[in-house]
Amino acid sequence: MYSKKNLELLKELSFTQFKLKDQSSALGALWSLLHPVILISVLYVVFSNRFGENIEHYVIYLLIGVIQYTHFSTATINSMKSLKSMKSLTKNTIFPKEIIVFSSIISSFIEFIISLLLCYVIALISGISFSPYFILAVPLIIVLQLSIVLWISLFLAPLFLVLKDIEHIYQILLRVLFFITPIFYVISFLGEGLAKTIVLLNPLTHLITFSREIIINNNYFIMKEVTIFLMVNIILILIAFMVFKKLEPRFAEVT
Repeated sequence: MYSKKNLELLKELSFTQFKLKDQSSALGALWSLLHPVILISVLYVVFSNRFGENIEHYVIYLLIGVIQYTHFSTATINSMKSLKSMKSLTKNTIFPKEIIVFSSIISSFIEFIISLLLCYVIALISGISFSPYFILAVPLIIVLQLSIVLWISLFLAPLFLVLKDIEHIYQILLRVLFFITPIFYVISFLGEGLAKTIVLLNPLTHLITFSREIIINNNYFIMKEVTIFLMVNIILILIAFMVFKKLEPRFAEVT
């Protein structure tokens, strides 16, 4: 457990990183909301006739995928750079350095919550009805999202200190990830073969599918799959955390 001093530091760093982002200004906050709307509009115009004609509530289908993918990509990129961007703290101050990564994740989390709430409002307007279990499912979706972001961020942050080119490589991987994540198409469209296998190996595929099942289809009978998914991510978080702590003594040398 962290001391009160470390928790206060986490709070201050989270607030600082949030202020340094675009969301600290009214225009930046507006853009944070407009960005997914613009992307969804483009995807809907381009793909609705081909991919969306047999998908019920296709706008919500797109919205869920875009929101969760956008948060994942933004949060992991920011967290990857967090140790480097706060190198004075990383080098000269003694405290658990994972707090820097956690604070970066929290700063991106606020935008994610706002976008998710907007998605639920639009879903209600679109005629989707939520069961009483929905209020319990929402925190679960958030936990699943954060679990993926957390272990990937803990791996990327120390790696970025020694391999600066990893940023460019990761940007390319994110572009590829967008197309191997079923954001604007259904998995069945891929048929049986290598393409489907690759998509199913993508953890974001399962995360977004769980969210759609809960929000659009009111399917709360996928808890076994959700539990397995969460347990796998918890194991990956523990592994990533151990690797992070093992490399932590070297951070001052390579920052």
